[in-house]
Amino acid sequence: MSGWRRGVPAWAAPGLVIVLLTATVTWPQGFHLSTRIAAHNDALFSIWRLAWVAQGLATDPRHLFDANIFHPAANTLSFSDAMLLQGVLAAPLFWAGVSPILIYNVLLVGGIALSGFAMFVLARHVTGSHRAALVSGVIFTVAPYRIEHFMHLELQWAMWMPLAFWAIHRTFETRAWRFGLLAGLFVWLQLLSSVYYGVFLAAACVALVLLLSATRPGDALGALPTLVAGGIVAAMGAAPYAWPYLQAARTMARTPAEVAAYSATWWSYLASPPQSLLWSWTSSLGGPELRLFPGAVAILLALTAVLLRPRRIVAVYAVLALVAIDLSLGSNGYTYSWLLDRVDVLHGLRAPARFGIIACSAVAILAGFGAQAVEERLRAAGSRAAVSMAEALTILVAIDGATSGMWIMNAPYQPASVFNVYKSIRALGPGPVLELPLPRLDALPGHEATFMLWSTAHWHPLVNGYSGYYPHEYSQTVSRIERFPDDQSIAQLTNIGVRYIVVHRVYYDEQEYGALIEKMDARPELRSQGTYDDPLGECHLFVLGH
Repeated sequence: MSGWRRGVPAWAAPGLVIVLLTATVTWPQGFHLSTRIAAHNDALFSIWRLAWVAQGLATDPRHLFDANIFHPAANTLSFSDAMLLQGVLAAPLFWAGVSPILIYNVLLVGGIALSGFAMFVLARHVTGSHRAALVSGVIFTVAPYRIEHFMHLELQWAMWMPLAFWAIHRTFETRAWRFGLLAGLFVWLQLLSSVYYGVFLAAACVALVLLLSATRPGDALGALPTLVAGGIVAAMGAAPYAWPYLQAARTMARTPAEVAAYSATWWSYLASPPQSLLWSWTSSLGGPELRLFPGAVAILLALTAVLLRPRRIVAVYAVLALVAIDLSLGSNGYTYSWLLDRVDVLHGLRAPARFGIIACSAVAILAGFGAQAVEERLRAAGSRAAVSMAEALTILVAIDGATSGMWIMNAPYQPASVFNVYKSIRALGPGPVLELPLPRLDALPGHEATFMLWSTAHWHPLVNGYSGYYPHEYSQTVSRIERFPDDQSIAQLTNIGVRYIVVHRVYYDEQEYGALIEKMDARPELRSQGTYDDPLGECHLFVLGH
């Protein structure tokens, strides 16, 4: 018990620092957890995904992937990352009536903090120093990559990466089966948290095992069987989850042009997001998803580790960083293009640049070794600065990763009880819903993510949709109702069974809105149900058919 008490402050203090820095780097999000979200459609999309998983688990778990969007398409949850683990964890909160905005934001900032703490755990193990490990944990917490992907909930859940690496190290050290199985479990949990990261982590684990085997051949013979067993566990757990994605990939694989557009360049590793306090001037060196600068202090400390602490473990993580960087280059590099011809699962991924998170992980570990090397050099020289060097470096890392404020917006959402139009739709009975305006195919995504969020108030099938793919059924409907409410439009909507059409005034100018309602009133197939409130103002509800 006394050992446990002595251990609590040693682990709690770094955890507290990481939590505080998470609040700082995501400022001012922490002051608006229940009302504001990242100013991006993907934040709305993430809330809908969490809500859908809760709804699906409560009503029809066997058809979880047949989400209510893109009617009449099937398997629509697989068009993007389902975030199944986050959804399962959030489900009881949705069932209890907790605000969806609050649930989403807590999972978002919690993912950042837990990822930073997991990196601290890994760095503490490989460096043997709490102080150096804190530097690594803070780097992984405040890396500009976090800012770049602030709107992507699934990409903030990277805590399983360092834990998988930790389990691999423990397997090599002990040859214990439990650590090999834990490594597989962590890879599986990462896949359930983020499909991208799960695939990338599996590749990184293979690379790490090969590198450790090359540098520790005596331990490899005992470690490999247990790690293979862990890999089998991960594969068995992943198989049922991967099946819907494999089905989707048969008809909607990524094109070479898409992969090229989201492949990093070497310039990407000098580019920071525009919200970066110190480095926003570098944002033009990379576009969206292509700003992968790990931070100046992180780079300097990583180089320090390579130069001043040339140990085998440093070499392992240096090579891992280089491999991850090359993979992030996608079609601009070597390794990813080679793998793309041989690994089918990669055909469903469009953003190789996200391999940058693996590079960030490796750099964070190298930086921890660098901080340790600096502290030891100062201590050997008898300098008093050695005592506070790790703390000073932690502060420098925090300043290096500081932001001028995250871009957030008021969530276009109110509790379902005040959605008058959707209460009426529920009362009128089942039937697919079309929300207008629908965007043109050359102007996607329009307001589709907002309409998806609002659909959580009724859960009827929705013609609208926003995801990583747009299915043929959706494209066909969009193209055929461009002149709505002409005969072709009515025929198309009738053919796919649409019953409700909601026209939202806020998205039209006054003249356009009035003209559209007048035309719809003139159609005998459409019956006006009157004007209602929606979360942003006023809307008009029509029923199609009899």
